[in-house]
Amino acid sequence: MDSPRHARALPDTLTVDVQMWTPLRGRLHDFTTLECDTPRPLPRDDDEWHRWAVAVLDAVARRDDWQPGRYYFRAEVLDDAGRQAEVLTQDHWEYRT
Repeated sequence: MDSPRHARALPDTLTVDVQMWTPLRGRLHDFTTLECDTPRPLPRDDDEWHRWAVAVLDAVARRDDWQPGRYYFRAEVLDDAGRQAEVLTQDHWEYRT
């Protein structure tokens, strides 16, 4: 499915790379990578992509009982070699139970 924002159709799955903030060390460290179904219809703008990513993170964090804290996420499209081809949204996210 094409979107005015994307030059090409998006794949059926997207990746959300998640890092966790470690306050004692004062830095982010790799936490997990999520594979998600591409939302249909596609979000129309940056705000909708952000809300989609946060909803995915919240659902997985609750299901898997993540530790409350600050996380950084990047929702992205990977190329055939598994490298980042496009970033759809990225931000910090505070998870609270």
